[in-house]
Formats: sequence, structure tokens, C-alpha cells
Amino acid sequence: MTPADADAVAALHVASWRGAYRGVFTDDYLDHQAEAERRQAWHARLHPPALVADWGVVAQDDTGRLLGFAWVVPDHDPTWGDYIDNLHVAPDLKGGGIGRRLMQAVAQRLLTSGSQRPLYLWVLDANTAARGFYERLGAEVRDLQLSDPLAGRQHPVWRCVWRDPQRLAAHD
Repeated sequence: MTPADADAVAALHVASWRGAYRGVFTDDYLDHQAEAERRQAWHARLHPPALVADWGVVAQDDTGRLLGFAWVVPDHDPTWGDYIDNLHVAPDLKGGGIGRRLMQAVAQRLLTSGSQRPLYLWVLDANTAARGFYERLGAEVRDLQLSDPLAGRQHPVWRCVWRDPQRLAAHD
């Protein structure tokens, strides 16, 4: 992921939230605030002096359309390991294997870099489709907690952890 991707990543992030979180986040937030907030966040992440250890992977089609992305914070937690802070797929393409391929790419890149740590992410309790997806990829779902403030308030979230990312990298 490069600074040139910031606007496309932000737009896909918002589209994904609008598709998954209508009724969870307020309509006002999704319709009037999320776009500017995500654009600002992704420009900050992808432009120097962004944290150099964090990285992202993207899925694009032959025309360059962004189909999905993942953002990773390596060695984020001494117990839970490497952290996937974002995984989003274009709402009209969910169920087509893009999310699985992104997750495999993340696991493979971490393993190639020498990571022996677990891999984890947080998923909103309300996002049962995503939770099911992560379980199908072998995640252990545990530790229901409240999120950091997101879209103006805290939300119940589950930790999804892959203790052996090698299995995720090889998952069919």
C-alpha cells in the first residue's frame, strides 16, 4: 500500500462500513462523517512520518480497481502477536474469496518475515458474518470486550486469534 492508495482505501473502508454497520453506527456518522474521518486516517497512515513497521496489502482487478485491503501492525501485543487492524472487501464482492486471499497473504508475509507470533484481530459482535468468516478460516473467537471509541462510542468486540498462522497461510 502506498500514499497514492489513501483515497481509494478510505472510500472502500467507508463502503464496507456502510454495508456492514448500518444500524450499528449511526446513519449520521455513516452518511456525513465517516468519509472525511477515514480519508484523514488513511492519509495519516500512508504518508510520512507514518509508522514504518505497519504495512498493508491490497487486492486489485486488472483495471486497478481496489477490491479489498488489509492493514497489519506487526508485533503489536506481547501475548497476542501480530495485529490485523483492518480487513475490508468491496461489499459487492464479498463471498468471492478476496478476504480469504488477503488473510492468507498477510499470514504468508508475516511468516516470510520470520514471525513466529500468533495473529489476531477484533470483530464487532454485531458483525456475525465476519465472525463466521474468521471462524471458517480457523480463528479462535474469544475475549468479548468493549472497543476503543469507534464511530462515536464503544462497541462489543470479539478477539479472533490464529495461534498458528502457518495454518491460515495454507487454508483452502
